Order: sequence, then C-alpha cells, then structure tokens
Amino acid sequence: MANQTDLEAEFQKELQAFENDIDEVVQCFYIWRTVHAAARKSRRVYDSLNRNAGFWNVAIGSIQANSLIALGRIFDHSHDSHNVKRLLKLIERNPAIFSKAALRKRKEKDLANALHLLDNVMKDVKEPTLSDFKWLDEFVKQRRKIYGKCYKQIRDKHYAHKQRGGVTVFVAQSDRAELAKLVTDLNNLHGAIWHWYRNGVKPQKLKPSRTAGKDVVKRTEKFIRSLP
Repeated sequence: MANQTDLEAEFQKELQAFENDIDEVVQCFYIWRTVHAAARKSRRVYDSLNRNAGFWNVAIGSIQANSLIALGRIFDHSHDSHNVKRLLKLIERNPAIFSKAALRKRKEKDLANALHLLDNVMKDVKEPTLSDFKWLDEFVKQRRKIYGKCYKQIRDKHYAHKQRGGVTVFVAQSDRAELAKLVTDLNNLHGAIWHWYRNGVKPQKLKPSRTAGKDVVKRTEKFIRSLP
C-alpha cells in the first residue's frame, strides 16, 4: 500500500496534468474566439486576415482542434490516461490527503519561519466528508453532460477521425457562450481542488474566480491591433 507521501505526490501529478489541459483549452478557445470577434467588428482586421487567409485558416483551425482535443483528454474515461475521472477517483479513495493532519504537515513546511501562525491558520479547517466528494462528482457529471451532447461528437467526427469540415464546422455547431462557461467552470474546479488541498477551503465554499481567459483575450487583442 502506498504511503501518504507517495499518494500526495501522485495526487499533485494528476492535478498538474488537469491544470495543463485546462490551460490549453483556455488559451486555444479564447484566442480563436477573440480573433473571430475582432474580424466581425473591424473591417481593417477582416481585410488583414483575408490577405493571409491560408495561414489564418490553418492557424485558427489548429487552435480550435487543440481546444477540443484537450477537452477530450479532460473527460476521457480510460484508466491509463490523465483525466478528471482519474483525479476524482484518487481523491475519493484517499480522503486522508485532505485531512486536517495532512494539511497541518504541509502548512508546517510553508510556515517553517512563522509557526506561531499555524494554529490560527488551522482553526477553521474541517475534515473532509462524503458530501464533499459527492459535490465534486456532481459538478463534473453536469459538465460532462454539456461536453457530451455536442463537443464530443464534433471532436470525434471532425478531429479524432479526421473528417474535417473546415473552420466553419466548429463555429457553426458550437454555442460559444456555453463553451465559455464550460471552460470557466473547469478552470474554477481546478482552483477549488487546489485551494482545498493547499488551504483546507472546501470546494463548495470557494467563490468562483473571474472568467477564465480574460488575460488571453487582452494579449490576443493587443496582437491583433499590431497587424498591418
């Protein structure tokens, strides 16, 4: 049986893989959405993109494909790959990772030079309960339904099996507001699990963060403005 240190190392590895996939989805989704929005709003941007249409069609198509492929990894069911199901199973089977005793040990390292603060940091921390794990399961279950009803089919048909219909396929079949919320929810889920592990804040208690991708939009808009 793995010891606590090994379990925490495995958990950190899975959480990092989850974060990497979410970051890829956020980056790709908001880049292509911002480029499309800019082209619709500005004739100058539209003409600039059109002058190099071959490049932009390939670039944006690849970005869109990457966003769906990364989403697919997150919701994958296989046992031998990193995915959110594997992460949640690891959490459910090893609740001691989130115990007060385990958190206290982590905080002792974090506060090695300020141990007098430790009791105050720990005073509101609660032991994990079955409802905490059920909350995570239900959260993911609802988002999996959203992914499955549309985006999984698009990914499987047009990307995984290379039956490409061009850039317009993804745009035409996607509800961009719904997809933006899905991306933000997954980003918030990662944050909730991270804060539970690092700070003892139960996932149900964490306030949602700002919309995922805000910084990506700013950087992409700055780049678009620089186009001749």
